[in-house]
Amino acid sequence: MTGYSNKVRPVRDQADAVFVYTAYFLADVNDVDAVQQRLITTAYLSISWVDEFLQWDSVGTGIERLYFKQKDIWTPDVVLKNGVKKFEELGGKFYYLEVSPNGRVLWMPYQVFESKCDIDITYFPFDTQTCHITFISWSFTKVEVNMTLYDGTDPINFYDFVENSVWGIKSTSAKTSPANFGDSTVTFTLQLHRKPLYYVMNLILPVVLLGVISLLVFVIPADAGEKMSFAVTVFLSFAVFLSIISMQLPVNSEKTSLLGVYLVFQMSLGVATIVISAFQLRLHHRCDGRKVGTFYRGIVRIERCLRCIRSPCDSDETGSNKKYDWRNDSYEPKVDYDDVDWKDVSSAIDFVCFWFMSFCGITATVVLIVYMYNGSS
Repeated sequence: MTGYSNKVRPVRDQADAVFVYTAYFLADVNDVDAVQQRLITTAYLSISWVDEFLQWDSVGTGIERLYFKQKDIWTPDVVLKNGVKKFEELGGKFYYLEVSPNGRVLWMPYQVFESKCDIDITYFPFDTQTCHITFISWSFTKVEVNMTLYDGTDPINFYDFVENSVWGIKSTSAKTSPANFGDSTVTFTLQLHRKPLYYVMNLILPVVLLGVISLLVFVIPADAGEKMSFAVTVFLSFAVFLSIISMQLPVNSEKTSLLGVYLVFQMSLGVATIVISAFQLRLHHRCDGRKVGTFYRGIVRIERCLRCIRSPCDSDETGSNKKYDWRNDSYEPKVDYDDVDWKDVSSAIDFVCFWFMSFCGITATVVLIVYMYNGSS
């Protein structure tokens, strides 16, 4: 160590570059914070370079390796470029660096890395995220300190890796900065896929079941006095689930979650249900002496056609002027469309809206599943 300085790059010809070889040993994916858009991992870097001023004859001295504190010898000022916390150098004062007789230095700083990660929430919770972890030699250019990868080895290794309960690793890769690029950087890439079971059981399935329950508004009789309160309660339930999903997604106007769009659509159906129920109750309690208009008679006609109830001009093969009442297993006189009251209109609105809302809900759910499946695959 006579005449050694940790402030001078460890090459005898200062026109030469110091090649710093790096590898990433991942121990744990702690969290992928979608709201703050950051990736938190526990890992250590394997950083190696040749210090030409720390070479000796291992045969004559009998010394196979030496250990130095990090502050005692030259180390590259490697920092996490896309970190979200304070900008600081890797390692610490208590770290020992291993030095071989040929001057090869091995440095393995271990810590929790918090890096930025752009989150694409379109297919949440069946999404796949690509996160980059970039390290840079901050003070030196590529012609002075050239950060590169080990030859013939995996750039990302799994050292005592613990599987995350929410996120799985789909693939890994690494790259260095281009040759014509001034800064010397190494970027490790993790492609993560979310495990959707928790969100399916606690978000998607309850929302779909709420959509089924909302149809019961058109099953409850108008005289029961519970239609409006039931419709408003279901609407508020959708609003609660929308707020839960919003808390787990980043504030992003460029990309929107399909699940959020589905919830807004269900809330729109809920608003339509409330409006229809309000008008329906008013029609149900309208004075019987008031004539039923052509539009409302058309709704009744549609309802009775869907129920396969024939008009008086139709007759069966026996010439009977009665229709079969499937509810009471009996025959009753056929319907006269000119004899329609407001209660018939209210019942027809319930029947038509029930099947129309069912069709809209099923179509939206199928479209959501197809889009999410295509996006995840």
